[in-house]
Amino acid sequence: MSHHVVANGEGQHSLWPNALDVPSGWRATGFSGTEEDCLGHIAEVWTDMRPRSLRELSAAGPHVLATERFVLRELTAGQVAALLRDDAPGDDQAPGYPTAGTRAAATAFGRRTADQHLRGFGMYQVVRCADGRVIGDIGFHAPPHEGCVEVGFGLVESGRGAGYASGALLELTRWALDQPGVTTVVARTAKDNLASQAVLERAGFHRGAEEAELFHYTRVRGAA
Repeated sequence: MSHHVVANGEGQHSLWPNALDVPSGWRATGFSGTEEDCLGHIAEVWTDMRPRSLRELSAAGPHVLATERFVLRELTAGQVAALLRDDAPGDDQAPGYPTAGTRAAATAFGRRTADQHLRGFGMYQVVRCADGRVIGDIGFHAPPHEGCVEVGFGLVESGRGAGYASGALLELTRWALDQPGVTTVVARTAKDNLASQAVLERAGFHRGAEEAELFHYTRVRGAA
């Protein structure tokens, strides 16, 4: 049976029998031949399996959210990897940074596959505008899945108690819920971590389900 190669608007390729009409949302690329020929051609021209929209987001560079008091600066994969090395802290890092939580988040980030690197849904440093110091980090455990994304955060001691954590969480959550397809942001915290629970509640999260040692918090699109 003869086939031709078809592609959709996201740059994804497939082969389709010549005898059948090209399905909606796809177009013929002009290459046709045997199944083996078409598969070989696809392997040559479709070298990046990510959808075009994902490639464009990734190419746009790290995401930044800025307020008068702090800046949320998304890290590149290389910058995240550097947090795991035993390099001397930079001059812009507050004492105690990176924390153990930072290293745990960086380790988890390093396990992401190529298609899980979506601009904006990575790991951010929280930079205090008053002195330009990195006082902690915040970010997402993974890209959105079925409309939901999970967030985590942590600050060094000198950054706590001044509203930076709740401000950063509120800013990043608002941004996430403005993204197409994202309807829910969730977080988990230890039952004895009263400080984190207070941060979540100030950022508009509501406590729901629980595990043996964890409370689950949720904020949905449209919530105040």
